[in-house]
Amino acid sequence: MARVTRIVSVLAVVLVGCAGSPSEETAESIAADPPVVLSATALPRMTSVASSVDVDDLTNEVTHPDELRAMLGEAGFASAAQRSFGGGTGAFARVLARGLSFATETGAAAFVRWIGDHAPEEIVTAERIFPAGVPEGAAVFRHEPDGCCHNDVPAFVAAWRRGSSVLFLHAGGPRATTEAFVQLITSYDEEV
Repeated sequence: MARVTRIVSVLAVVLVGCAGSPSEETAESIAADPPVVLSATALPRMTSVASSVDVDDLTNEVTHPDELRAMLGEAGFASAAQRSFGGGTGAFARVLARGLSFATETGAAAFVRWIGDHAPEEIVTAERIFPAGVPEGAAVFRHEPDGCCHNDVPAFVAAWRRGSSVLFLHAGGPRATTEAFVQLITSYDEEV
């Protein structure tokens, strides 16, 4: 689980750099507020910590860091914020909610596609699932324990676009279910 936690942290990076004048869409996106993450009270029986992660930390935690770094640069990644939750006795023992901002909606969509195409080999060993009730275009993955490790628990990853932002969730725990994860996605999406 520690490896999954470390690897998932890869997804929040801060890359800045663009040449020339921004388009109207870019200027509007850059002026937008920072990405929204779940509030500290969203999971009341869990403790939470807001933190940031730098580019090197993030890209060094995936299987192919140079590919992720290049993709984020091309997608116009602008900023990120995250909140981690732990403890509690509910469906999840750990939740990571992350908001990522891109210069354009196209860049945000490219990142969600990257998650959809690469999550199983880059982030967490998982199968893509298509549960009802998630935002349109969401990339959702489920990891089921294989009995190899006694600490292995069900885990879920999801990413979806809201304008030029991407909302990202990683949650897991012994009692984690698809239904509980869909409810968590809905709660996060409603905060935006």
